[in-house]
Amino acid sequence: MKTLIRSLLLLSLTAAPLAVAGSAAPATTSAISAVSPAADSQSVSVQVTREETALFRTHVRELEATVDGMRREVALLRDEEDARLRVIGDPDVHPNWP
Repeated sequence: MKTLIRSLLLLSLTAAPLAVAGSAAPATTSAISAVSPAADSQSVSVQVTREETALFRTHVRELEATVDGMRREVALLRDEEDARLRVIGDPDVHPNWP
């Protein structure tokens, strides 16, 4: 179990830069600045171009692939831990353990 927790910590530290990283796409400030100041903030809609949508979908696919890879690694670690427990048992449970 200790190995699983440690691996999840390392995997979360690995994925953290992906979650914090800024988009490489330019900001859509031109669409926001074109709106008049008298316009209601509820009615403001930002136009998203097809390129931005494609870039967003690409980023989502990359993140999904990263998450799938992490899930595979966690599953492998669980399998290894289960196999170890089946072979040698729980190291904390011993007849001579106080």
